[in-house]
Amino acid sequence: MRILVSVDYVVIAIYLATVFIIGLVLTRRAGQSIEHFFIGGRKMSWWLVGISMAATNFSIDTPVAITKFVAREGIGGVWFFWASAISALLVTFLFSRLWRRAGVLTDAEIIERRYSGRSASALRLFKGFYFGVIFNAFIMGWVFLALIKVVKGVTDLDIPVVLIVATVLVFIYTMASGYYGVLLTDFFQYFVAFAGSILLAWYSVSEVGGLNALVKKLSQTDHISPSITNFFPRLVGESMIPASVFFTYIFVQWWAHKYADGGGKHIQRMLSTRNENHSAAASLLFSFLNYALQVWPWILTALCAIVLFGNLKDPEMGYPLMMARVLPAGLLGLVVVCLIGAFMSTVDTHLNLGASYMINDIYKRFLVRNASSGHYVFMSRIMMALLLGLSVILAHNMTSVAAAWKFLLTFASGAGLTWIVRWFWWRANAWTEFSGMLASGIVATYLQIVYPQWLYSYKLLTTVGITTVVWLLVTYCTPPTEEEKLVAFVRDIRPGSPGWNYIYRKYGIAPVPYLRRALIMWVLGLICFFSLNFGIGNLLLSAAGEGIGLLLVALITGIFLYRRIRAQSREVGNLSDYSRSPGHN
Repeated sequence: MRILVSVDYVVIAIYLATVFIIGLVLTRRAGQSIEHFFIGGRKMSWWLVGISMAATNFSIDTPVAITKFVAREGIGGVWFFWASAISALLVTFLFSRLWRRAGVLTDAEIIERRYSGRSASALRLFKGFYFGVIFNAFIMGWVFLALIKVVKGVTDLDIPVVLIVATVLVFIYTMASGYYGVLLTDFFQYFVAFAGSILLAWYSVSEVGGLNALVKKLSQTDHISPSITNFFPRLVGESMIPASVFFTYIFVQWWAHKYADGGGKHIQRMLSTRNENHSAAASLLFSFLNYALQVWPWILTALCAIVLFGNLKDPEMGYPLMMARVLPAGLLGLVVVCLIGAFMSTVDTHLNLGASYMINDIYKRFLVRNASSGHYVFMSRIMMALLLGLSVILAHNMTSVAAAWKFLLTFASGAGLTWIVRWFWWRANAWTEFSGMLASGIVATYLQIVYPQWLYSYKLLTTVGITTVVWLLVTYCTPPTEEEKLVAFVRDIRPGSPGWNYIYRKYGIAPVPYLRRALIMWVLGLICFFSLNFGIGNLLLSAAGEGIGLLLVALITGIFLYRRIRAQSREVGNLSDYSRSPGHN
């Protein structure tokens, strides 16, 4: 633990004041309507939205959890994080345009655009509570836990005071300026936080003698496995990450979770863009920033912590302990406030997002339908306060950020496939999603209680397997959606999937080649991304030849991908498909 000096306090105070002022700038604009309050009037530029998405994921909990993955499973353990890049790129090239065409306010609202009858209304209500309350409160809970660990491990600051000040500030500007405040503060916080993580990695590597010395010590120190720097598990011989876990990450996890077709906070960002080209560009920028660039400073810091501190009882404390050990006065305050800022950027997003579900999909849809815009904005602010209180309670009942990550992913894993299927198969109905969500939550909770010792991969595969059988049986045992609703969905969204052939043929609708083109770009995007990612990793870990080769592959693939993206953008043009959606003409 370090005692902060005056310059550290000055840095922290200046940062918090700056963020607070930025967050209040657009208060008047946010109060115009819930569309302005929650998605910025659908006028946001791709670069601002993409950086905001990266800032939201650059939370205080992420480097803490990454540190634990590296300590327990080596660099290969980061595949828990990298696997999400597979999904993020699929969202970029497939779902980002579909969501923007839908013209909804939240992802729960798509339910009544896609399904019919009382089951659709009930599902929308259920998802408003499921995502708006449970998921957002749970996520903010582990973010609070991460802040407590960082402050406790690094400084002599009073933890309750830090929590109260940071939370009050973020609550005030988020409540006042809504989505506008979220985006502007995210933009500022991202660059400061990224710079802070690079500085910490630089000083950490210097502390162990440089990159070459780090690699040498990792391979020659007795308490460290020689496979710690492996990007992939070994099928034969010692490996820190079990092969079954790795294969679960890359073949199942990326689609078996809440974010399978975008996820609430990213969908909210995509819905706020000017048009579908901006939506896709924002998602692409986020994917590369979040999964390929900002993760490597965390990995380097985690490796240095292993060299310097050995096997910590709580590996998540390795990151804050490195901060306390290597950062000089002033820079320590900067990096501390960077992580506090990362905490704030995540909390403001989930406060705004959670309230959007609670207002748009519960309060306005089922309770008070015809109130004024001012009334709905006022109630949005009340909902934020309730959500914040619940998340604080949850934080006091958590012990591990990484464990909370894995449980929440498992909890929704079985329903992930239903959120993909609904876009591309006409037979899916509201009961498909309902049964998938309920079965997934029940099975995951049962396994967590009865078989806590099981590997994460076993829990995930069991949950997905049982849930898939359940929702398929339920789908075929319940009536399909009304065809009038299906025809309207296909004409507005244009998914271009063979799964809609029944509707195409019956109603004479010409399918578009959207799905095939999107999947080709997705494959190119994966090659480009992982070549860039592991090219950077090899260069940092003293494998220059492999690193340069992979970066060349990334460059060549990137050129092909860029040409395809440009061609698709010209085809779509700059017209927003938002005007096509019902109720927005």
